[in-house]
Amino acid sequence: MNTTEAFLDSINQSIANAEKIANSIPKKGLNVYLDKSTMVMQTFSDPSAFEYAKQATARKGNSSILRMQMDGAGRTQAKAL
Repeated sequence: MNTTEAFLDSINQSIANAEKIANSIPKKGLNVYLDKSTMVMQTFSDPSAFEYAKQATARKGNSSILRMQMDGAGRTQAKAL
């Protein structure tokens, strides 16, 4: 085995190890709607990012999710005098 074959073999081994590590991390998913009828599955490998996305899109009663993302929950704010 010459140095080129050894180098390519080490690259293949490192790719296999990276895939093994990436596949060992549990993933969570969240349905995201692009419009009224187009749904995409968003996957998260970081648990804190999933919890943040889940909290940001949680509906409470009949309140709008978009309104919760706006400053002041979408309510008009009186200017301070």
